[in-house]
Amino acid sequence: MEAPFTAEHEMFRRNLRAYVERELAPHALEWDEAGIFPREVFTGMAEIGALGINYPEEVGGSAGDYWYVVVLAEELVHSRNAGVNMALLVQSQMATPIINEIGTPEQKKEFLIPALAGEKIAALGISEPDAGSDVANLKTTARKVGDEYVINGAKMWITNGTRADFITLAVSTGAPGYGGISLMTFPTDVKGFAVSKKLEKIGNLASDTALLFFEDCRIPARYLLGEENQGFYHVMTNFQGERLVAAIGAVAGMQQLVDESLRYGNERGTFGKP
Repeated sequence: MEAPFTAEHEMFRRNLRAYVERELAPHALEWDEAGIFPREVFTGMAEIGALGINYPEEVGGSAGDYWYVVVLAEELVHSRNAGVNMALLVQSQMATPIINEIGTPEQKKEFLIPALAGEKIAALGISEPDAGSDVANLKTTARKVGDEYVINGAKMWITNGTRADFITLAVSTGAPGYGGISLMTFPTDVKGFAVSKKLEKIGNLASDTALLFFEDCRIPARYLLGEENQGFYHVMTNFQGERLVAAIGAVAGMQQLVDESLRYGNERGTFGKP
């Protein structure tokens, strides 16, 4: 099999690792202790082309192939902060790809382009208190009233949730089950939206994770992503990319642990012997 990484991929890898080790890694413990990291991390990663590395140029991306995403996930582990990595991957590879795929030009201009520039923070709103990956049984509803949707419900374990500027939101718009699920772009400055609380976790500490409430939130009907009641298919498609990039990062992290364990074992002296 031909090696997938070209000279251009490796140049991106070197530049990204240098940036991550210089700008992110020195703050790893500080940000974990704070339970958050500065918004400027998003804009900094956007400035080096990392957030939009595989997106079309017309939305602010670099038009790279998926192997650039692999490099991104592999090199982020050198930040030594899983929470930062999670937040950045949600921003660039989980909450936003579906907007690029099926969003209207207006949605791309209002949500996707600012997200890839690090100017707006994105979250993905699927999991609920009683439904994690069981997307077909979502209880958050969006009822169409005229040229608006009225949204009620709750979302749980939402990465970037405490400070997201918008949410790619899964809701029930039709009959119970997978045939009644839709996706929306939801700006968080809407009346009736509230961050109930930031959730305490045992890991990914620098990544804010939240419980969110929606009470009679009204958004324009034009914020529907794709067709009404067709969202289940899009969520399932999006899950494939989410899980793949998470797995790539996990494997890269494990490789880093192996490498550092071997180095420590070779350097360590005990009882007067190496």
